[in-house]
Amino acid sequence: MQRSFLIGFIVAIFAGVTATGCNQQPAAVSLESMPVNADAPSAEAHPALGVGTTLVGDFTLNGEVTRVTSTIVEKVEVDGRTVDRIEHSSPLSDPGAPCDGETQTLWDATTANWMACLTGDSTLAENQPHGGRYAWPLQVGNKWRWKFRWVDHTLRPDWSGPGWADYEVLAYEEVTVPAGTFMAYKVATTKTSAGTWHETNWYAPDPGITVKGMWGRTSQDGYGGVDRAWELVSFEAK
Repeated sequence: MQRSFLIGFIVAIFAGVTATGCNQQPAAVSLESMPVNADAPSAEAHPALGVGTTLVGDFTLNGEVTRVTSTIVEKVEVDGRTVDRIEHSSPLSDPGAPCDGETQTLWDATTANWMACLTGDSTLAENQPHGGRYAWPLQVGNKWRWKFRWVDHTLRPDWSGPGWADYEVLAYEEVTVPAGTFMAYKVATTKTSAGTWHETNWYAPDPGITVKGMWGRTSQDGYGGVDRAWELVSFEAK
């Protein structure tokens, strides 16, 4: 049975870390993400978002759309890292996986990478130290490999273990979502250790958040197949 790297609902908008402490078994990190062209456009860093920042998004699960409001409700420090705790207006669905029914998501505030899904104060699953979809600066042609440890606290703890994913900035392109039209960096997985999950995100330097994301698992994945997506409807920064 292959393990799955689960992506949190709000696709690279916020940042966070787990309530159980992602520092318990920190993952090795291997990054090669230097700009390939100093004269080409690049996104230098993910801006900090304050408590009270709110995003409204259309979350699609296997073709069914639900509108969800997500709010940064708390910032904490874990091992010197700033963590954003995000609360959702309704539980998020991921059938067959440990994050199904999550009410909160935790993100690393500096890198905008997913770290954990929670219900109340209980961590359902996490990536240690966090996911690796963004490695700054972003520039078309940049590639990197992110190594992590997946931990399932809920359904199959025996599937917990190391994994990796290769990412590439594929394009800087125009993307249209309910919130409007943005110029965004398209960042996607090109290969993963399990070979059964994938994700693609569009990060817009203006306003400095991800405006669209798509991710899923194949039917060969141990948690079962799923297709998920998110598009920005509105955004209020604090």
